[in-house]
Amino acid sequence: MKEGTVLKSRTPEPGEMKDINRYTRREYGPEEVYAFSLALCDNEIDRDFERFSTEALEKLRELFLGKTCIFDHEQKSINQTARIYRTALRRDPERRTRAGEAYVQLTARAYLPRTPGNQEVIELIDSGILKEVSVSCSVKRSVCGLCGKEQCGHEKGKEYPEGVGHRVLCDPTDAYECSFVAVPAQREAGVTKSFREGELEGLLSGEVTKAQADRLRQAWGQLREKARWGDAYRESLTRDVLRYSALLQPEVPAAVMKSAAQGLSLEELSLLGKTYERMAQRALPLKPQLAPETSPGLAEEDRGFQI
Repeated sequence: MKEGTVLKSRTPEPGEMKDINRYTRREYGPEEVYAFSLALCDNEIDRDFERFSTEALEKLRELFLGKTCIFDHEQKSINQTARIYRTALRRDPERRTRAGEAYVQLTARAYLPRTPGNQEVIELIDSGILKEVSVSCSVKRSVCGLCGKEQCGHEKGKEYPEGVGHRVLCDPTDAYECSFVAVPAQREAGVTKSFREGELEGLLSGEVTKAQADRLRQAWGQLREKARWGDAYRESLTRDVLRYSALLQPEVPAAVMKSAAQGLSLEELSLLGKTYERMAQRALPLKPQLAPETSPGLAEEDRGFQI
């Protein structure tokens, strides 16, 4: 299963209705159906360190015609939501994949009828909630992306002088369905709120889109803010530890204790501070200035009034 994304939606043009009505039992008009575009998969190395060959994408273009769109790969008839009626290959010769090939992406158009029951799905697509999709298909074989052999010593995800180890998926035999999913795998899987680890790998290799770069800037700002508060919290814990150490272990030089505190994790530093606090309470118990004192000459009920 490989992932893609919803690209855009609109009312089908009259010329598209011929393709849509190939799969309907009666003639539908453009106002009766809702259509949207999909990026199904591509020839880029994904987060599973696999990619489709260009020849495989060309074959999948044929195989995905007429296939259904469902949710989370639950292959039940009641789970069918939309149907693919057009497919195409989008080529970008100016863009190179991590494997050094010209970028190729398999795109599709899908439709669903405008019914009261489908209105919520349409709203979720239009609002960008339902965005990531995953394709399910089978391939006859896979080969190493570095040496071209079916069996070799190259490991997926491991860096070699000739590139990262990955598998190339070849000779597709069937396409099953396209599903709306929550977590995409391929790098072109769409926009989410967080900057994912796989996108960071893409950044390090120089392969990020403008949208991914914008998300990275936002995530970087949030991390810097969290780091600022984290540093302030650690400094507060360190001050407490040094203060308690000076009280309980005056023979230990402050510089030595400060150096030791810097080598502790945040959790260890917090635990040490709490331990020192309990020790200080036992050594010098805090007592209010006007706390009542007990006197053997007073009745128990009168002792609270003694100053």
